[in-house]
Amino acid sequence: MDDDPFAPLPATPNRPAAAAPTALSPHAKLADAPPLGSDGRLLVREWTDNSGLFRVQGRLVLILEGKVRLLKETGRTTTVPVERLSEADRSYVAEVVARYGADLEQLDQLAAR
Repeated sequence: MDDDPFAPLPATPNRPAAAAPTALSPHAKLADAPPLGSDGRLLVREWTDNSGLFRVQGRLVLILEGKVRLLKETGRTTTVPVERLSEADRSYVAEVVARYGADLEQLDQLAAR
C-alpha cells in the first residue's frame, strides 16, 4: 500500500479545484521564523494538500529538488512534491528555507550536540 498521505483521489464532481502551484521564493521575508522545539528541530505541524482534502501531522525533515520529506508521528516518512502542498504549507517551506536554508540536516546535527 502506498504511504502517500496526499495520493490522488478518484475524480468526483464535488471535488474543489486545486490551487495553482506557486514557486518557492528564496527571498521570502520572515515576519516570524518557523519555531524550533526545545530539541532544536522544526516542530510537528499539520500539513494539507492543495485540494484541502488530505491532512497529515508531521515534521519537515528534508527539502530536495522540488519535494519535501515529512516525518510523520508514526515514525514513517513520506515525500511530497511541493506543488501538492497547500499555499500555506508552501509559504511555510519558503520561510524555513529563508531562515534555516534548504539543508535541514544541519538543524538535526545541532540538536544532537
